[in-house]
Amino acid sequence: MASIFDNLLESIDDGIAGKNQSLPIGLPKLGRYADLRRKILTLLFSTTGAGKSALVDTILINAADSHMNNPSQVNLKPDFQLFSMERAKEMRIAKWTSYIIFKNEGEIIQLPKMLGWWEEKLTKAERDLISHQKEYIDCLLNDYVTIHDGAKTPNETYRIMKDHFETIGEYDIVEAPDPKTGKMRKTKVFNYKDNRTLVVPVFDHGNLFKTTKELPTKKAAIDKAVEYAQGYRDLEGSAPIWVAQVNRAISGVSRQKDQEHELVLEDVKESGDIGDACDIAISLFDPVKYNQGSKTGYAPKDFIDMSNGSNYFRSAQILKSSYGADALRIPLAFNGFCGQFKELPSKSTLSDTKMQDLIDDVISKRYFLKQ
Repeated sequence: MASIFDNLLESIDDGIAGKNQSLPIGLPKLGRYADLRRKILTLLFSTTGAGKSALVDTILINAADSHMNNPSQVNLKPDFQLFSMERAKEMRIAKWTSYIIFKNEGEIIQLPKMLGWWEEKLTKAERDLISHQKEYIDCLLNDYVTIHDGAKTPNETYRIMKDHFETIGEYDIVEAPDPKTGKMRKTKVFNYKDNRTLVVPVFDHGNLFKTTKELPTKKAAIDKAVEYAQGYRDLEGSAPIWVAQVNRAISGVSRQKDQEHELVLEDVKESGDIGDACDIAISLFDPVKYNQGSKTGYAPKDFIDMSNGSNYFRSAQILKSSYGADALRIPLAFNGFCGQFKELPSKSTLSDTKMQDLIDDVISKRYFLKQ
């Protein structure tokens, strides 16, 4: 009978053979630790307005693009189940359309203009350019992403996920050794019809789960949803992403005095369970908002467009990594109008001239179009 260590050796050999694959998130430095993998629960949290939903969308679109463009090389196929509890489905798709047009065509069509909120209306050429994205968006929604919008109870999301799992695989009962005692016991397992599918449940954001009679407080509802997310990871082998808001205490007087606005796991709003349950915890930080510098070496204020106040700098920090390094900080350029993130090079690699060129490229948005 194979032991637990025998199973480990088998996994190691699978890794050597390139079988332990992940889905690339399109951010190489962050992805080295946070690319999407089976049985990994990722927590992404930030303050209001830092861009956490935009970072989720960047990850989602990059992972889908990787499979679309190289299906034979990227054997895992993403199956995003996006619980968009803050943004309506149409608004999310509109933001994706703006992102894709800029990324592929270099044209700026902001969402308010797209939807006719401004006096400045779309030109015919812009309207045609939007229409031309239909094939891509339809492919994204038909093959890679299912959006479930609106706030939901934990049990509503549980039923949606279980119904989905039952369409793409089946549950079975098998006998397996107990990890602690070694004795055989009956265990529930899940088998995919296609092992290349990687289900990624995304809860954006988890603080918006609705209460019920059985779960009368926000904390109780969130804790139950976290419990379910652990189950999707452990039983069905999915790669859940939990998006969270931080407590308002981040802007408290003591934090300002101590100049300690960088986020910690304890800042996650209304529930500490997700911090304990997750395998990877990533904070997204906007130092400009708190008039701070950055431990990445960059001066965040350099990335403010003085003509309109747009802020193009963010930093990501890996605060927890159960299977790798933590306390890592990664500087990011943020193209806020369409929600696009791109990694910045290490500050130590740049001369003064290259640094100024980089700042100019970011503020002009040229940086976001470079491959």
